[in-house]
Amino acid sequence: MKNPLTDEKLCVRSVINETVDSARLDVLRALSELSSPIAQINIAQQADISRQAVSNHLAVLRDRGFVNSHNAGIEPTAGGLLLLDVIESCLQTVSVEELSFLTRSEHPFGILQELERQPYRPSELQSAVSSSPSRPTIGRTLKGFVKYGWSLDDGGPHRITSAGSHALNAYVDLITSVEQLIAKAPWLQRLPPEDATFPIQELADAELIISNPTHPSSVLWTALKLYDRKTSRFRGFCSIFNPILFHAYRGLLELGIESEAILDLPTYVEAAENPQTQYVVSSSGYSNYRPLVLDDAHTLGIGIYDSRKVAIAAYNESGSGKHIAMIVSSNEQLVEWGINLYDSYRERAQPASELEPIRS
Repeated sequence: MKNPLTDEKLCVRSVINETVDSARLDVLRALSELSSPIAQINIAQQADISRQAVSNHLAVLRDRGFVNSHNAGIEPTAGGLLLLDVIESCLQTVSVEELSFLTRSEHPFGILQELERQPYRPSELQSAVSSSPSRPTIGRTLKGFVKYGWSLDDGGPHRITSAGSHALNAYVDLITSVEQLIAKAPWLQRLPPEDATFPIQELADAELIISNPTHPSSVLWTALKLYDRKTSRFRGFCSIFNPILFHAYRGLLELGIESEAILDLPTYVEAAENPQTQYVVSSSGYSNYRPLVLDDAHTLGIGIYDSRKVAIAAYNESGSGKHIAMIVSSNEQLVEWGINLYDSYRERAQPASELEPIRS
């Protein structure tokens, strides 16, 4: 697969192996244990490795969207924290040594998959496995399986054990998750880590849209296309002042569609001060509209279309729309996550009518 941040070609198996078969896992653990932002020397001390080794690992993690670097220090992204989480989850079933063995080449996974389907004699595996391992490779791999209790060799065909099936299932879950963490890295590196509570593997059903200086209108255009007159209820959370988007979604209000919007404080202030957008912060013009205000700045956008589709956008910095990444999905689990995420902000918001009026 391709790294969407650098266009580098990546092998998910290699990404996992490079992490667990080196000190990179210790770096990830240090990043999760220390308070952000973190100085490089503190990571080196926590991970008990040299500063040069830390620098090398951080460079790779940064290129893949797993850490962000600022003048104040280094922070793990939502993707970086989730990467550690899915690896640690896999390590509850297999050890670091076993996972390293499983990921050092493409052959162990393929052989274990075949044994899950049916027992095989070593001589039969060469033609059965798609990677066509050599006979010596098959022999070494099967010895490893026996060592770890993943297969039985009683002089006949090799048979997978329950431990081998558990190891295989844990690894499949891991590679599926890591694949999505890489594919959705532009979004995950901007998403607030505390909001990354979604089922990772369901991201495979989500469309990724990226807006940057080269393609500045990609996300806006997608948001406009999501406008649907058939919607019976719309809920949104907005952290960017965008009159074009506001005007487009005003059409929902004109149609009498039940609508609710949460604005972060800077967006509320800017909309209230502009005579052309004051309707965004007022509930007096539309009986079907309820504006709410979150009393701080944020870097998130949410759109919920009934209970059938969700759009979640994440921004690079508060109040800016220069670098945005958004996912759009009709996956039931992601829609449910989006609704729960919206509700968590709604609980902290207050009706716009209760704020002091802003005079333009």
